[in-house]
Amino acid sequence: MGWTYLSREALARAKAQMDEESMGVRDEIGFLTIHQRYADHFFPGTSVLHTRARYAIFVPWLFEDLAGLTGPAADRALRERERVLAGRLREAGESQVIGGRVFPKPSSQPPSTVYWNALAVWGILRPRLDGRTISRAHAHRLLKGVRAATDDDGQPLLGFDPPFVPLPKRPDSWRGGSITLRLAVAEAEFLRERLAQLRGSGGHELSLLARLVRTDAASPPGMWADETRAIAGPDRAPLARAQQAANLAGVGRAVYDALLEHVVEADDKREASTRHRDHLASTVAEYGAVAAKLDVDALEADIGALPLKLRAVVTATKEWIASKSTDPRPLFEVYAAAEARKGPRARLPLTPNGRARRLEWSNDEHGLAGPLHYRWEQVSMLLNDLANAE
Repeated sequence: MGWTYLSREALARAKAQMDEESMGVRDEIGFLTIHQRYADHFFPGTSVLHTRARYAIFVPWLFEDLAGLTGPAADRALRERERVLAGRLREAGESQVIGGRVFPKPSSQPPSTVYWNALAVWGILRPRLDGRTISRAHAHRLLKGVRAATDDDGQPLLGFDPPFVPLPKRPDSWRGGSITLRLAVAEAEFLRERLAQLRGSGGHELSLLARLVRTDAASPPGMWADETRAIAGPDRAPLARAQQAANLAGVGRAVYDALLEHVVEADDKREASTRHRDHLASTVAEYGAVAAKLDVDALEADIGALPLKLRAVVTATKEWIASKSTDPRPLFEVYAAAEARKGPRARLPLTPNGRARRLEWSNDEHGLAGPLHYRWEQVSMLLNDLANAE
């Protein structure tokens, strides 16, 4: 028996890796760069951690409730309020509660963390004078002057420029009683006004998210649906390329898994099923035709230059699909070079360290590869929440 000591940094890395796995985020080769850039362009402020739209109002309400507190006292109070909120929402039968799964423990990714960037991008959190985003600690300090003064509704009196724009009125059940994640009509209008003004990254044109919000309709059936394409405006061509890139990344991820499975069998001399190699064949059959149409130069015109090794992977994978080959091994070198950015965590290298990393990988438990999703599930939930307000 003995003690194993892990540093704070090692624990954080381990937790981040587990969080990525739990969210279905896989980025051995670097395709997440394409995912993030297109998603930020089409759907500014969104995150894979978002669940329901009402959190974008809950968070500033929580901060205003704590006006007068700063520093560690404010942090502790906010953490407790978010923990209690999770319990109340779970008790109300809500299923997409941030922190609901770990309640009564506090969430490691509470709403104030998950939604802070969205509050800034969506114009709910005011920017600093220098244009940068107000931090949560700074927001507490700005609210400190409110102290205990409240209006007739029990809301804090704000006598200076507050960190948040004027918010919708809190429901009577905000402080106690049943509360849900369903938006009230006034809250939906508040969010709709801000989301409808969002521009795509680095441009003056309305973002795809703004165009979708302006329809006042529930979510289209898919990101590539005719309804989405019909309102995309100048984003119609980038939307088509995003689909091609998503499919190519799906094939690429399947290639990586198939290569790994082959190395385990051929170089490590361990038995491995053909699960991922079989999946590669079906992935190419389903997504390959669209992926092969990707114009890499046009993709970079949409989202900026790709890292060189990722561009090499994208180009080589497109050519491999077009060749109709069923053997991914000719792609080994270019994929291993791209994975090298992960340093000692890379699994493909034919080295003792690579072999050790492969021992941690179980091909039967590793999830099957799929295309990029660009946070469409979160965007759909947001649109449906706005449309279903009551």
